[in-house]
Amino acid sequence: MSDAPSASEPTEPQATRWPVALRSLRHRDFRLFWIGMIISVTGTWMQNAAQAWLVYDLTRSPLYLGIVGAIGSAPVLLFALPAGVIADRYSKHKIIFVTQTAAMIQASILALLVYLKVVQVWHVMLLAACLGMVNAFDMPARQAMVMELVTRDDVFNAISLTSSAFNSGRIIGPSVAGLLIAAAGMAGCFFINALSFLPLIVFLAMIHPRPPQRTLEMPMLGNIFGGMRWVATNRVATVLLIMTAVASLFGMPYATLMPLLAKAIFHTGPRGYGLLLSAPAAGSLMTAVLMALIGHRCRLGVIAVLGSVLFPMALLLLAGAPTYAAAIGVLFFVGVGMMSFTAVSNTILQKSAPDEMRGRVMGLRVFVHAGMAPLGNLQIGALAQWLGPRLAVTAGAVICLLTALVSWWRAPELRASE
Repeated sequence: MSDAPSASEPTEPQATRWPVALRSLRHRDFRLFWIGMIISVTGTWMQNAAQAWLVYDLTRSPLYLGIVGAIGSAPVLLFALPAGVIADRYSKHKIIFVTQTAAMIQASILALLVYLKVVQVWHVMLLAACLGMVNAFDMPARQAMVMELVTRDDVFNAISLTSSAFNSGRIIGPSVAGLLIAAAGMAGCFFINALSFLPLIVFLAMIHPRPPQRTLEMPMLGNIFGGMRWVATNRVATVLLIMTAVASLFGMPYATLMPLLAKAIFHTGPRGYGLLLSAPAAGSLMTAVLMALIGHRCRLGVIAVLGSVLFPMALLLLAGAPTYAAAIGVLFFVGVGMMSFTAVSNTILQKSAPDEMRGRVMGLRVFVHAGMAPLGNLQIGALAQWLGPRLAVTAGAVICLLTALVSWWRAPELRASE
């Protein structure tokens, strides 16, 4: 049998040598995409931190924090499934080019409104909805395109490195945003985010992903139901998506309350707020790096289940954290648990899905991961308004923990997933 690589797979010169933890970077196109992602995601997290601070500054209401978060996520709930079909039908590469350009325009408008000091909460709501629409089409295409930039053996490493890029941005972005807000106001965060999209847009123009298989001829609804039928026949995929939906509804919305926790509970300012946002990102980054180093030696299903238990347990500790320093420490482990589950479940889904259906499966994952966020943001905002932020986080953590334990018990094939 010939050792020559398939014509359908990205190739690199045989002399190229990369460390095991970075081996997916030997693919030129993925390398460019990854570098652009680090820059873009850092700017996006700066904007996320500044936007939440801006909303709380304008309204002083935890309910408004939930409402704005819900409005920003609602388009994902509505459009993630058809967006997955579109990712299977058309070039993921071109879709991402368009969505990144649209996100740059959105950030520029928000920056201008804040700079001119005319911004109102309804402006933020409208622009959050626009960005949500962009993300609905961007996320399935971006996640599914990884398989077109690397060989199959490098998928887990590529997803781990993508997660590390995402979490590097989560560490750097909020920290820089906190410093910028304190020193120069919020407009700078939004301007820098607008500029951060440019490198990725340029790199997207330089890469040439492997052409995907396209076999979709039936109507949109038929294609959507086709993806659902595949998930329904795959027990591991079904359990992973249910666990993701529960975490998105009741666990991950804790981040919506971070401005409230910073100001009202721990009595800190923008810099302290930035550190609260960066702490879980540091845990996620450490976990992503470890998975890139040694993840190929571990059973992926076991990592996913352990992460799904650690995440809500850490949230319970956050709800009872007596001091700001304790909250920082606990949030680190929130990030460890969240990354252990989300990155590994993403890998299992991508590797198990057929090539011609990967966009639709990723669309379903985005639907339950980000699409559930509007309901999650609304419930935690309303619950915090009624019971306070500590009890709101506690209630969500208990639901997530029970779901993880039931999944561990009822789905032994998940623990066996490679």
